[in-house]
Amino acid sequence: MLQNFLICVNAVIPTAIYLIIGIVLRAAKVLGDRSVKKFTHVIFVALYPFMMFDNLYDKNITEHLDAMLVIYAIGFTLLQLVLSWWFVCRIEPDNYHRGAMIQALYRSNYVLMGLPIAINLFGKGNVAPVAVVLLFVVPIYNASAVIIFEKFRGGKANFKQMLLHILTNPIMEGGIAAVIVILLGIRLPEVIHGTVTTLSDCTSPIALILLGAGLNFNAFKSDRSKIVICTAGKLIVFPALGIAGAVVLGFTGA
Repeated sequence: MLQNFLICVNAVIPTAIYLIIGIVLRAAKVLGDRSVKKFTHVIFVALYPFMMFDNLYDKNITEHLDAMLVIYAIGFTLLQLVLSWWFVCRIEPDNYHRGAMIQALYRSNYVLMGLPIAINLFGKGNVAPVAVVLLFVVPIYNASAVIIFEKFRGGKANFKQMLLHILTNPIMEGGIAAVIVILLGIRLPEVIHGTVTTLSDCTSPIALILLGAGLNFNAFKSDRSKIVICTAGKLIVFPALGIAGAVVLGFTGA
């Protein structure tokens, strides 16, 4: 038990360090809200596709496609969405806050934190099944976000724009590019592959530093109860349910 706990701690420590660096940079006024927002967008558009591509490239997709794992991931994501929607609508009367609270409860930090932690635990070359699941979960996140925010602001979701938004998501673009390259049997020159790997490796550290720099602790005071509820659901309740279900179904390893 202690050994398992230490393994988990060692996997999470790098993430915590990056966040702390970001917090320190904000406190030192090296980074502010405006610069964090700008650089975060750059990371999302310019680096996330390389991270996704690199984690799938040179992998046998069919070999790493665990159908039961994908079904479970999709099913549990939708279950979280339904439960979050029901719960928030029962405790929060204001539509202005409902959309944000539902998002905070069910939407995971799979790309920013989940994938890097999996890499820390199992090594970069062993997380293809984790990356494959991303191809199925990210579209759900994108579609549900549009539906939720349009619903609670009184609008109507445009499904054509929603599909375009999903297909042009940088994470999906990187994944689709990797699948195309694999299916066509294309081998990247080593110099290109090395560059892609370097860009992939720097994505998570920079993104996490910017996340730390973007934390505004003063904003916690006005919405403290909502933040406590959403954090407890996101970090305790749903993980407990999700991991328990995974154990019952026999999912192990990466």
